[in-house]
Amino acid sequence: MLSAGQLGWLFRACLCAALFLQPAPMAHGQPVAANWNQFRGPDGAGVAENANIPAHFGPDTNTIWKVAIPPGHSSPVIWNDQIFLTASEDGRTLVTIAVNRTDGHILWQATVQADRKPNLHQLNDPASSTPVANEKHVYAYFGTYGLICYDHAGKKVWERKLPTPRSKYGVATSPIPYRDMLILAKDGDGGTAKLLAFNRDTGETVWEAPRPLFHAGWSTPMIFHHDNVDELILLGSKRLTAYDPTNGHEIWWSGGFSNETVGIPVAGDGLLFASAAALGGRGDDDIDAERTWKMTLEKFDKNHDGKIEREEMTEGFGFIQRPELPEDNPGYAMPVRSKDSLLRMFDRNHDGVITKDEWMRAMADFAAASRPNLEAIRPGAREDARKTHLAWEKQHGVPEVPSLLFYHGRLYLLRDGGIVTCLKATTGAELFQGRIGARGQYIASPVAAGDKIVVASVFGVVTVLDAGEQLKVLASSDFKEQIFATPAIAGNTLYLRTENHLYALGTAK
Repeated sequence: MLSAGQLGWLFRACLCAALFLQPAPMAHGQPVAANWNQFRGPDGAGVAENANIPAHFGPDTNTIWKVAIPPGHSSPVIWNDQIFLTASEDGRTLVTIAVNRTDGHILWQATVQADRKPNLHQLNDPASSTPVANEKHVYAYFGTYGLICYDHAGKKVWERKLPTPRSKYGVATSPIPYRDMLILAKDGDGGTAKLLAFNRDTGETVWEAPRPLFHAGWSTPMIFHHDNVDELILLGSKRLTAYDPTNGHEIWWSGGFSNETVGIPVAGDGLLFASAAALGGRGDDDIDAERTWKMTLEKFDKNHDGKIEREEMTEGFGFIQRPELPEDNPGYAMPVRSKDSLLRMFDRNHDGVITKDEWMRAMADFAAASRPNLEAIRPGAREDARKTHLAWEKQHGVPEVPSLLFYHGRLYLLRDGGIVTCLKATTGAELFQGRIGARGQYIASPVAAGDKIVVASVFGVVTVLDAGEQLKVLASSDFKEQIFATPAIAGNTLYLRTENHLYALGTAK
């Protein structure tokens, strides 16, 4: 005789199977799980436990097929034999694409027209939001248009025009599935932030939850399953919040995060993990102010008096935030809109000159005003979880854009510069930190496949790591195109989107 708890567990297991699993097709002669249904796959975890991908692959190595596609930053999603992704052309033409998983030929394309071009950060794109797929439909969200539902043959089923969230950087959040709903975060400036749930078959609004405390954000929600309970988790400006996914009612929150958040939270070993870099993207609590001062003097102190005068603030002068990045990378420095604005920030005695002491004091203020943070939250919280359910927190190695990866009891953190940090998930103890040899910025999130972890840099270098407690690079390949999209995995194949192509990478059989 099953207990009430066992019956509840059995019901949840059956529900998850109904939502995510279909009869396994044959890929390259092997039965495989073929569905990577949302951003970072089921539950947004970025994990394909049983996948067996090769360590060595590249544009000309272990490439099963390659197809040219229009540009876009959304990640591919997979349902059975179809791959879905979105793209943009000229900033206003928004495209949903279906690709045959077997041979890579394009099955159909469907377009809509936005009323205007968006204002975007140079690392963003009008097609940054990843679609959602299920057994009948694919759902594409474009921040400048709204939510569109197509069947698997490309016929439009319904659409919801939605106001564009107010943001100086554009939109990047992706919808997620839950039961018979789609849930979408629309965090924007000016008191417009909200969470929305739509009926997946009709597009009608099921519930709406205002988020008046939040500003523009780029995080995607996730569902935290624990103790026969589902909680809808969303990281936003300055805090992490849990909602009842059936009605949008707030359950708990935890503060301690910076104002700009990007990554999707993950769960494992009975804990929930969420992280956000400091304002400007800094990943450590401390900032090397001494280094930034020396770098500024070397380039701009023309009279070598150890100070920066107004006349020396020539083209390219800025407030260095991320000295570890190349000068031409976004995020390296806050550009100066006017010399007066920078002097107001640094020149404490108003004499038109920035001294080392003034620089160091301003940098200390900047560091104190915003800090990176990674929190581990125990389940079961009500109201302020930081007071009662904070298991541990860290302010070191925190990613700016890539989401955390939980795998085999460990958390992997990926930062710009190709810096990977590995933590023991239950305690936060650092197991290793090191560089993987592929520098530059990282937008794509890491994914795990079998005994491997795959990361991709914006510069187009894909690195395969051993999924263990020591940093071990297994292979690296340069695809010679920019990469913004997180890879998808189905069966024993990795699907990689570069700037102009979609690759199927694996060992053909």
